[in-house]
Amino acid sequence: MKDRKHPGLPGRLIHLPDGECGRVSLLLVIAILFVAILAYRFYTRKPPVAPKYEEPLYSGKEDAEAGLAASPVESAPSPDPDANAAYEAYKAGEFTRAVSLYRAAYKDDPSSEAGSSLAKALNGAAIVEYDSGNYERAKEMLTEALELSKDPVFSRNLANVQIKLQDTEGAVETLERLGDLPDVRGRLKNLYVRLAGERLNKGERDGAIESLEKGLLIDPNDDSLKERLSKLRAEHDFEGKMGSRGGSRFLVRYEGGENAVAGHLIGLLLEEAYLKVGSELAFYPEDRIEALLYTRETFRDVTRSPAWAGAIYDGRIKVPAGGLTDKTSELEKVVFHEYTHALVHRISKGRAPTWLNEGIAQYEEGKSSVAHAREISEALSSGMKLRLLEGSFMGYNANAAHTAYLLSLSATEYMIREFGVSAVKRILESLGSGMGVDESLKASIYMSYDEFDKGWQKDALR
Repeated sequence: MKDRKHPGLPGRLIHLPDGECGRVSLLLVIAILFVAILAYRFYTRKPPVAPKYEEPLYSGKEDAEAGLAASPVESAPSPDPDANAAYEAYKAGEFTRAVSLYRAAYKDDPSSEAGSSLAKALNGAAIVEYDSGNYERAKEMLTEALELSKDPVFSRNLANVQIKLQDTEGAVETLERLGDLPDVRGRLKNLYVRLAGERLNKGERDGAIESLEKGLLIDPNDDSLKERLSKLRAEHDFEGKMGSRGGSRFLVRYEGGENAVAGHLIGLLLEEAYLKVGSELAFYPEDRIEALLYTRETFRDVTRSPAWAGAIYDGRIKVPAGGLTDKTSELEKVVFHEYTHALVHRISKGRAPTWLNEGIAQYEEGKSSVAHAREISEALSSGMKLRLLEGSFMGYNANAAHTAYLLSLSATEYMIREFGVSAVKRILESLGSGMGVDESLKASIYMSYDEFDKGWQKDALR
């Protein structure tokens, strides 16, 4: 007889006959094998797991703002009844009344102390306006407050308002006046990178380089920022040697005189895209759009894009088109795709989630997801959500990128079928006004982000 511990009663012994012990062991082995076979068969039949997408490189879009801060008025006896009444109004949160009373007191006694109290009341009133979304009014109040007092709180608050108003340059200037304060440096770094992107979109290459250099001075150990600056400098140096073909709507630069024909072809295709895509989205940009043509080797070296990328838009259209002599349907698709990115960027002020940006671009080039229903179904069955496709696809491998593009196209096609291209335009405009994706969808198609996602997935899985 052999002793065995009962698994449910630690410390107590039960007794099994030797033969029974052997049978139990055999049954246990058979059970384990049976479970293993079931697990293997289940695993091999599961739908493929969606690719694990990598995080995009640092882009300077990290939150550079915080809520506005108060600057309390100190209590002090005053012979002026307006000043005393203003203080009581301030304590009660009646900032508009406090501003009116402090303004009257300051008019009678334009001392620095009275001016400081008025400035703090203006700051309090600005916070109320900011929280209500009245950013222009908040800006007026904080600008007046800074004329009366140089309290750093007012400068920080003004910078936050300027960010909300998409005045990145103004926010940078405001924070630069505060000097080298530790809590300002991180925000300034983010704003310098954001400003560099805005300057690139306007063709201000030198200004963009200057902004990134200032960001790197704040954080010399930021390798992503170093890489971005190095890339921009290399592009800038290379472009100085390129030929060009200019027009009122487009400026096409090309590598080497032998690519002048390719430059002409791209220029003609861009004019066609201007009319067709512009008609679809009811938008015709007033500024001149740049397109750069490279040989395939130079395209990879200069843009440092992944091998699967056929062309890119990063504020300018960049195409590996060296040696082209004829217009082809493939080239037309590439140009229409990248030109659409230029329009989406302008309408949304660069705030469109990548899935919508890429979805619209594929739709305008004439792609359809119909033939890829099975791939889309497999990706969705693994728990994929649109929110996971908001960031850049540039860090993905070829398979992950293929899946991401298909899902983006499918979701955008669903949006257009259900709500029309005009709804897409409204969403882009809402994003450009500063709304988030959730707010933009609710304002434009009266659905939450999650409701839209569920509706699309249900339609795609039918």
